[in-house]
Amino acid sequence: MFPVYNISCSEATRKSWPELVGKPGSEAKATIERDLPGVTAVGNIRDLNLCCNRVWVNVNNDPQRNVATVPRVG
Repeated sequence: MFPVYNISCSEATRKSWPELVGKPGSEAKATIERDLPGVTAVGNIRDLNLCCNRVWVNVNNDPQRNVATVPRVG
C-alpha cells in the first residue's frame, strides 16, 4: 500500500517526466521522488485507481530496465 499524503492532483508541481524516457528505471525513480516530494514512483503493474501520490514508471523488460514510456502521476 502507498503512504497517504495530502497531495491533490491539481497541487502537483509536475505531472509527467518526458525527459526520463530511455533512462535507467532507478535513476527515474530517484529523480521523480526528488522533484515531487511525497510521491512514490512505482513500476509496471498498474491499477485503475487514480492516486496523486504515485507516479507510474514503465520500464522495458530487458537487463537495462530503461524507462519505456513517459512517467505520469496517477
